[in-house]
Amino acid sequence: MSNIPKVSLEDSLYVLQLARETALAQNRQAQAKRMMPVVDEIRSLVSTPPQTTLPPSTGVMGQSDFKALLDVTQSRVNQPPTVDSAASVMDRNRLIGAMAEANMSDVDIARQFSITREEVQLVLNVQQKNKSYGGGSIR
Repeated sequence: MSNIPKVSLEDSLYVLQLARETALAQNRQAQAKRMMPVVDEIRSLVSTPPQTTLPPSTGVMGQSDFKALLDVTQSRVNQPPTVDSAASVMDRNRLIGAMAEANMSDVDIARQFSITREEVQLVLNVQQKNKSYGGGSIR
């Protein structure tokens, strides 16, 4: 089960917890009791960090300057929002564009920023539309 993304496990845990709570609310104690071991097992998988280590990247992500850029980005993403949050979003979006131009997959980009693939695709689509309209980038 270590190959299952944590987001999928969290979503599954949420659905199972809702199903169990629904069974309890409908006074179906036996059904809720049967679900409990599954809920507990998935909860332990979600709360336990993965034990596997990834091999070092040999592509763009393995380059030291790219790693430094990602470290700066992660530190900004993890900071509380400030007055300059619009500027940080613009910086993030520029980095997403740069990562995509470096042939990084949308899944990898999403993981780096802790956002969904759909958000990455949305940013890239907006950037593409801006380029096609001759606007370049929004400043």
